[in-house]
Amino acid sequence: MRNQIIAAFFGTLLLTAPVFAAKPVQPAQVQLAANAFPAPVPQYLASIITSAAQKYGVDPNLIAAMAFRESAFNSTAISSRGAQGIMQLMPGTARSLGVKNAFDPQESIFGGTKYLKSLLNRFGGNVDVALAAYNAGPELVAKAGPAATQEAVAYVAAIKSYYQSAIRTLS
Repeated sequence: MRNQIIAAFFGTLLLTAPVFAAKPVQPAQVQLAANAFPAPVPQYLASIITSAAQKYGVDPNLIAAMAFRESAFNSTAISSRGAQGIMQLMPGTARSLGVKNAFDPQESIFGGTKYLKSLLNRFGGNVDVALAAYNAGPELVAKAGPAATQEAVAYVAAIKSYYQSAIRTLS
């Protein structure tokens, strides 16, 4: 009986724990693994990513993984749905974050990082849920969970893969 209780406890813990660190490592302790992504982070973006990471307390490798997945570090990227810039901010979201020009790399990265931090706060530090919300929208994810759409599931998996590769190169 005691073993069943312990097994149930740990099973519940595993099912409720995010697949990777719920709380990103403090950026002051983590350097950006700029060459760990399928395309290296351009030097001018690396310094912007590092600054945004420090300002908002988000791992710079997570920001870089998102920037690669969103736009392949292309500041002029526009999605078929109208998302713009390196962090692919929708115009309304960009405005709400104080981003005046989503095609400006600094504004896009700082705005996207600010948005990610707000989603991490909203979803209790759960990175998987915050990433899904960044992709599919926070209201939909709040109602349906991180598997709200297949696109969100693929998005989270891709970013986790890039992020984990970056972390491995720092070890």
